[in-house]
Amino acid sequence: MLEVLDRVIRAMPQLLTDTAAWKSVDVDYHPPRVERLWREFEEYRVCLHRIYPCLPSEALLHPHPWPAAMLLLSGSYAMGVGYSDTTDVPPICERRVLKAGDRYAMVDPAEWHYVAPIGEPVFSLMVMGKPWDRPSPRPAIPLEPVGKKEREEIFAFGKQCFPL
Repeated sequence: MLEVLDRVIRAMPQLLTDTAAWKSVDVDYHPPRVERLWREFEEYRVCLHRIYPCLPSEALLHPHPWPAAMLLLSGSYAMGVGYSDTTDVPPICERRVLKAGDRYAMVDPAEWHYVAPIGEPVFSLMVMGKPWDRPSPRPAIPLEPVGKKEREEIFAFGKQCFPL
C-alpha cells in the first residue's frame, strides 16, 4: 500500500485540479471528528482528511474494512493499535505519536487503531484498497457531506501541499 501511496502523492497535483470529482463526508458521530474528501484513483479511493483534536481516551478505536496507507500532512497525533478478527474491541498493544511527514500502512485485516490529534487539527492523505471480507462496526446514523466552507479550506490546504 505504501507504493500505491507514492503513486497517489505524485498524482495529487492533478487530482486536486478537478474539485468536482471529490465527494465528501463529515464523520462526526464519535471523536475525533473527521472531515473527509474522497475520490477514485485507479482501483483505489483517495482521501484528504482534516481530523480534529481529542484525547486518546475519547478517540474511536476502529478497524478499517480495507487495506490503507496514510501520510500525515500537518500536525501530530497519538495513535493506539490493537488486533481483533471480530467486532470485539481489542486491548491496545502499541502506542506512538506520529508527526507531519510520517507514513504508515494498515494491511492486516485484524488491525484496529485510534488517532487523537494533539493540540490542532491534523491534515492527512489516505489511500484505501478494495474492502476485505471481515466484520466491521458501522455508524448507526447516516453521515452528511462536509460544508462548502470546510471543503474549500481542505482543498486549499491540499493544493498548498501538492502544488502544480
